[in-house]
Amino acid sequence: MNEDDCIPLLLSLRECSEIDAHIRTAVSKAEVTEILNRHDLSEDDFLAGFPDLVKAVQELPGESHPTT
Repeated sequence: MNEDDCIPLLLSLRECSEIDAHIRTAVSKAEVTEILNRHDLSEDDFLAGFPDLVKAVQELPGESHPTT
């Protein structure tokens, strides 16, 4: 991740790295939504600041599957 990637969002590199790590380990789109809410990040800001993660999020299921 490049620091310039997060400049439009005015997030520090540390904040961007934390958000990136949380989203990369998410198991559903619902979990990604929770992560964005927790970081007070809008969907538009996510799309602008993390374009490399958008495809990964699109491939996630909508809801997480219950573990047994």
